[in-house]
Amino acid sequence: MVRTIAVVLGWILASVALTCDAEPPATPKTDILQPDLLTFRDGSRVASRDDWLRRRTELKSLIQEFEYGHLPPRPDNIAIGQQQRRTIAEVGAVEERLTLLLGTQTQLLLRIAVYRPTNVPADRQLPVIIREEHALGHLEEVPLLMERGYMFVEFAREDLAPDSADGRSIARDAYPDYDWATLAVWAWGAMRVVDYLETRTDCDLQRIGIVGHSRGGKMALLAGALDERFTLVAPNGSGCGGAGCFRVSAGKVETLELITRPERFGYWFHPRLREFADREQELPLDQHFLKALVAPRRLICTEADDDAWANPTGTRATTQAAQPVFDLLGVPENNAIHFRPGQHDLT
Repeated sequence: MVRTIAVVLGWILASVALTCDAEPPATPKTDILQPDLLTFRDGSRVASRDDWLRRRTELKSLIQEFEYGHLPPRPDNIAIGQQQRRTIAEVGAVEERLTLLLGTQTQLLLRIAVYRPTNVPADRQLPVIIREEHALGHLEEVPLLMERGYMFVEFAREDLAPDSADGRSIARDAYPDYDWATLAVWAWGAMRVVDYLETRTDCDLQRIGIVGHSRGGKMALLAGALDERFTLVAPNGSGCGGAGCFRVSAGKVETLELITRPERFGYWFHPRLREFADREQELPLDQHFLKALVAPRRLICTEADDDAWANPTGTRATTQAAQPVFDLLGVPENNAIHFRPGQHDLT
């Protein structure tokens, strides 16, 4: 995770497109990755920024209908329950452990940990990096973030939905009229963290990044696609159902058919996605939809050249396919991808 964070922070500070530490995998020659981002469902073309705003609405509808399910709106209230505070001198941080109370009538609990550098004034507004975890207290990346002057926020994703097919999701129980799957629940949780940050005076709301690895990367990309308050979106090794392409791959990769099996990770997705197993060409979307939805904000996908299972070739394909949207919006440099030597990890 430290290396991924360093790459992300380096890009933010440099404000330029990234080069690669490793030789990126070749992308098989194909026509424009389908469906074409700049063609409306009725066949007409996107010709302006105003057209793109309407096309965005179509894309958001499609990814929720066919892949992740529909998310409920923002809760009517967010309050703070339990709160603990301590200084962790060895990582240079003040840690706050908080329990967020989401909603009034139907109240959900979400635990978060906030880390702030000890060497900056308490009232200074800091850029924020958000990451999900199954549990709180992962301090590996905290020293670097504190050194660079960032606020770091973790949230406990499984407070809202367990990472298992047979576990009960209190979030879905609370919103029975919504068909959201587990990745959507976790992404909704990330959005609630931003709701909370909006109540603070010590964070820069114009510089909020979301980072995640593997399943966390899938969540980060989805959250960034649906919520424009994330100004930087950085999925790492997110693969199938994340930054990887359903239609384009190379080597032994995790496919739509494999990942949606009931005994594997079908619960991450809406059941409708499973209907397209081995029929990816008929799917009315692909993962370049999510990348395009991030535009014109900053998107960086970090990949490992030996992580074939996460389909880095497909990630490169979706990056290329999303580029015309970033070009249309005048920010071609905001669609970045970084390859490094190594396998499926964050080092």
